[in-house]
Amino acid sequence: MDRLKLLVPLVLLLIPGVILVGLAQDQLTIDASKQPSPPARGRGPFSSSISPGHSTHLPVRLELRIPSGSLQPDGTTNVDFVITNIGDDVILLPSSTKENDGPSSYVLTLWLTSDAVKEAYFKDTASGRQVKIEMVLTSAELYGRSNDPHSFLFVAPNQSMKVHASSRVQLQPGTHTATAHAELLHLVAHDSSISSELVGTADSETVTATLSATHPIAR
Repeated sequence: MDRLKLLVPLVLLLIPGVILVGLAQDQLTIDASKQPSPPARGRGPFSSSISPGHSTHLPVRLELRIPSGSLQPDGTTNVDFVITNIGDDVILLPSSTKENDGPSSYVLTLWLTSDAVKEAYFKDTASGRQVKIEMVLTSAELYGRSNDPHSFLFVAPNQSMKVHASSRVQLQPGTHTATAHAELLHLVAHDSSISSELVGTADSETVTATLSATHPIAR
């Protein structure tokens, strides 16, 4: 995250009007509810914890809010990820929902885990057994590009950024628990390839929500 802090003085000089407006607000909001889903990560879960907290280089408090609990016909629901800067300095967080606007130097991924998530299986042709599909579906990806300061939001100490998103995963009706997770990656170009470095992670307190199906859920 030190890399993100170093960008702040330079961008303050380039676009001071944008900074002053951003820092004057108590909460910044990004609507990622219509963002297309990327391919699911199929090599096991992301790095996350069942205990709330954050890693050293991502000084934020993460909260999960489920405003209505109403399930859509596809079994998803709208959720809010609230990210609050609990450090002493202004931090930069990726804010663009568009992946194809240019090379991304930072990617902030948000997702949830819950006992409400419906498990998916496939039939193994060799054994004929049902095998559980191990994959993680995310709720939002935010991109920040080093050549575009407008693709970041400047979050002051005690200020929050809210990301409104779809759960993307199919959930079951009833009363369930859920936890939010965040992962910030720094993408590094090496000749013709790109590698990623983990900047930090954060996990929310577990919340309890009642989910209700107002329409028949597709199977």
